[in-house]
Amino acid sequence: MRVYYEFPMTDQPEDAFEKLYESIDDTTIWKGHIAIKKIDQNYRESILAFRNKRQLEWVGKRKDDLSIIIKYGKGPLKGFQTFQVYQDKILIRLDLKMRGFWFPFTKLAVSHILEGDINALRRLFPPTPLQENII
Repeated sequence: MRVYYEFPMTDQPEDAFEKLYESIDDTTIWKGHIAIKKIDQNYRESILAFRNKRQLEWVGKRKDDLSIIIKYGKGPLKGFQTFQVYQDKILIRLDLKMRGFWFPFTKLAVSHILEGDINALRRLFPPTPLQENII
């Protein structure tokens, strides 16, 4: 299932990109993870809040277009997720499905993941009073 969402922000793009990348393993910001264990520079193993399932993930950072890519390996999720920072927004792209028995619940899972991403971005980039009426 593919989803696109634009999150408005007012930070400088390079600063927002670094803030986003530095927080990507912080379970207090990204609440869908119970624990994250770094395997090496790009690979990590997550314990998801979804039934305490383990998920192998590859996290890549591309400075040339200010994007962060998360590719899902072994675990309940299959696909990828991208955060790309622009001048006045962060574009979230999801192309995910649930594996095996959980496949019929893909739409519910993707909407839940998107909601969690939006909440995490709100914790990282709190809206100004003017933006609160828009979001």
